[in-house]
This record gives sequence, structure tokens and C-alpha cells, in this order.
Amino acid sequence: MPRQDERSIRCARLGRHVCVARPQSRRRNDIDVALHRSLRMLCAVIAAVVLATVGYAGQASASDSPYPATISALYDRNEAFLKVDKQWVMGEPFNMHFISTVTIGGEISAYYIRNKPDGTFATALATSTDGVNWTDHGIVLDTGPSGSWDDRIASFPGVAYVNGTFYLVYEGAGFNPANPGDIGLATSTDGVTFTKVGRILTHNPSGWESANIGTPNLWYENGTWHLYYHGYDGTDVRVGFASGTSLTSLSKSGSNPVLSTGPGGSWDAGTIGKRDIVKEGSYYYMVYEGSTDAPFETAQWSSGLARAPSPSGPWTKYRQNPVLAPESGFGNDGPAFLSLGGERWVYYRSIGQFGSVTRRAKVSNETNGGWGLVFETESMPYHQVGRPDGDGWSANTSDGPGFLAYGPYNNNVVPDWNTGVVKLAIDNVTAGNDLVATIDVYDATAGQIIATRQIFRHDFQQASHYEFMIVPFAWEGRAGHTFEIRTFTHGTAYLRQDRQGTD
Repeated sequence: MPRQDERSIRCARLGRHVCVARPQSRRRNDIDVALHRSLRMLCAVIAAVVLATVGYAGQASASDSPYPATISALYDRNEAFLKVDKQWVMGEPFNMHFISTVTIGGEISAYYIRNKPDGTFATALATSTDGVNWTDHGIVLDTGPSGSWDDRIASFPGVAYVNGTFYLVYEGAGFNPANPGDIGLATSTDGVTFTKVGRILTHNPSGWESANIGTPNLWYENGTWHLYYHGYDGTDVRVGFASGTSLTSLSKSGSNPVLSTGPGGSWDAGTIGKRDIVKEGSYYYMVYEGSTDAPFETAQWSSGLARAPSPSGPWTKYRQNPVLAPESGFGNDGPAFLSLGGERWVYYRSIGQFGSVTRRAKVSNETNGGWGLVFETESMPYHQVGRPDGDGWSANTSDGPGFLAYGPYNNNVVPDWNTGVVKLAIDNVTAGNDLVATIDVYDATAGQIIATRQIFRHDFQQASHYEFMIVPFAWEGRAGHTFEIRTFTHGTAYLRQDRQGTD
């Protein structure tokens, strides 16, 4: 059986008593099943010819995009996406997850949740020089003595290294109900031996953070500390913000919560929790975990992005959230940024065979091997509407609704977490925010839609500009199944598609 992990913390602090990781639900296809059943025999005959001509990632093409693979390119212009690393599962022997990192002299220090045999939760340290192979150093911040405010939890760390000192903020909670969750600080000169300073931020007894606060992270700039944290009111989890020139004298923002949960039924309707911040150019980018509505032990968990012009906000969510596939019963959550060799990665918690582990996804596009399988849309025979158009296949409003492209009827998708990607352009981004397309990932062997995303006009950032439209999905348990990624145009705009495939 999996060892007790962070799931039990969440359920305890959120008033939940049972936490079971459940298999991701699959939805039965309800769009045009008859079309695909009638075409499957034809596709089987011609698929080999198509696959021989459309090519895979790595081949040179005139339509390769020259965009840099940065988080700003991803968020600001849809010019990148997250490519899940399917090779590495990290920290499994010691259940490394929910990491916060600093890099000093080429060594990465990752502080993470450590599950203790007595059911309490401390903070441990692992180090790496390549971001893949990790050495565990054990607990560096332990729970407090019996009766103290943090005798049950001293974990969910957020770390910063400033002027030779490690500043570690953490979520603390006690067995005494009077200590349901506040934020503490510990400091160190070597990153291993920490001295607790005490509580630096406490929850309000009423309002959006009345139940507890926690999962803190830090951003330090121009002599000012910026602390982000979750607040829980017994129903929803939201993000708050506090700042000041000293971590022991912080002021909460009058605009709290600075990032709120989405509308009912959305991917982040129940939780906006653990997060991390980076700055590129003049903007600040946040990666954060989200979940659907409670009960959280059966909710769908994932991660998304937000952007702000200043550390205090206002924060605007990415139009294509979530950027990782949703997972039932926790997983694909607890994200953190990490830069390696000039490339930006998102590290996140996944569920392994024996508990929580860490996986990662790279900010990618055609400049750094983003495609795993890629197919040139104009070279494929699978279209209901439209015509060849330069380096792509297009349809306009006079063509009406129909599949702009489907296929490629490929059996080589890795049975793992994936990102479906369609490279698409639109002629106008200023007209009404019409529903212009629906992109879905379809298992033609099982006759099931695995994941779907509606694309609206304003999801595009520029007119006549190829942008990556993403559909994160899970292909676990589907080895050898026939894969399709389908673009259905609703006949409300001119669309041109260049490529389709997976990461």
C-alpha cells in the first residue's frame, strides 16, 4: 500500500477523513461517433501511407516556428507549451514532492514534504546538479515539541536565498484545534541547519482564510519581501498576498484574495493552492495548482498559469488553463519553476507506486524538440471541410461546421501523461468572442473522447499568427490504441491549421 503522504494533510486540514487516489474518469464519445466508425476501415488501409509521408518531430520544415521557448512566449503569445518528461520519475525512494528550490553554485537544493512515521509532516532536503538525479539529506526542519503551534505540520516549504541566508517559510499546524494552520519562518546560513524564528503570518478568524493559511512561497525584489499563501474558509482555497521589508513585519494585501477560484464546474473551482513565481521581462508569472469543487479527495487536480504586471497583481489566468492533464484524487499539482541550462521547467507532484514523487514538464516548442509525434495537416487526407492553403489547411465561414482535420490514426502515443497540440491561426481576434473550434483527443480503438477543449476567438493572441492550442490528456492503459486529435470548426471564423500531434 502507498505510504501516508501529503494527501492526508490536505484531508485533515480541509475537514476530510478519507483520501483515495482514484483512476481518472473517461468520458464516452458523444461527437460524431458514426463518422469515425464508418471511416475506420478506410483509415486502416491508408494510414501506413500517410504516416510515411507526414513525418515526425525533428524533420526540417518551412513552417517551423522561430519563437523562443519561454514562459512569456507560452503565456503571452501561445508560442510554446508544456512537454511532459516521460523519462524521469524523481525522488521515489524518499517520496520527494511539493518542492521549493534554490540554485547556488550549480547545486540545486529542493526542500520538500517529508512524511514521518508518527503521521506528522516535516521539511526535508534533496540536492542535485542536473535536476534529475537527487540525493536525499533527510529532515532539515522538524515539527515542534508537543503542545507547540507546529507540532503536527512544519512543511509545505517555500525557500529563498538572499545575501548569504536561506529563508524558509512553511505551513505550521498543531494537534490542538486552536492551531489549524499559520505560516512560520526559519533561517539558515548553510541550507541544512535551520533556526525557527516563529509565526510570521496568522489566519484571520473570519472570511476567506478563516479555517487556515499555508503553502507559502517567497519572492524577493528591490529590498521587499513578497509572500504568497493559500487561505481556506472551509469550502474553497484561494491565494493571498503579504509584503514588507522584513519577513517578521508583513502586511496583508487589502485586495486579498489576489487569485480566486473559478466558476462552478471549472478546473479550479475548488482550489487555487500551492504556487511559484518567476519574472520574465516586465511581467511576473505564476504556476499554481487547482482543483474542481470539493470533496477534494475525489476532485480533479491539475496546474495552471497566471500573469501580473507587479508582484501584488492584478493576476490574470492563462486562457488555456490547465496546462497539465487533470488527475483524480490529487496529482499533477504542487508545481514549482526550475531553470536548467537556459530552459524553463515546471516540476510537480505525481502519484507513484509507493506514494508521491516528482515529475516535470519543459516549456517547449519547435525550437527545442517540443513535438513527440507531429503530422503536417495539409499532407493528411482526413478532412470534412476546407482546402489546402499555403503551409496548412483552412476553412472559412462559408464552409460551415465540420472537422477541419482529424486523424492521424497513430498507434505510437506513449501510454503516459501527454499534451495534445494543434498549431492553428485565425484571421481576426477583435470581433465577438465566438466559439470557433473544439479540439479533442479521441481513442479510436475504444471509441472514446479522452480530453476536449473549446477554443474561443479571444483565446488567440494575434490575428494571422500560428499559435499552439493545447489539450492535456492521459493515455495510461492505452498502449497500442489508435490515437486521433481532431479539430472541429464551428464555421464562425476563418481558421488555418499547420500541424497536429502530441508532445
